[in-house]
Amino acid sequence: MEKYYNLLGLHLDEVKKFFEDKNIKCTTKIIQGKKDQDKLIIPKVIKITEVQDSVELLITYFSDSLK
Repeated sequence: MEKYYNLLGLHLDEVKKFFEDKNIKCTTKIIQGKKDQDKLIIPKVIKITEVQDSVELLITYFSDSLK
């Protein structure tokens, strides 16, 4: 996990591109609350877990005011 620490908090697209460039398969799981979903539009990676020969990305959505 430490080797991917610098990817936490980045936009989902950037992290997926990183793993695609290294030929590592990745899956995505989403954590989503029930309030203010219309304002939460930017997917960011909050956890990366290694699973055998792939990684699992846990994401949640943030408001664009937090850029």
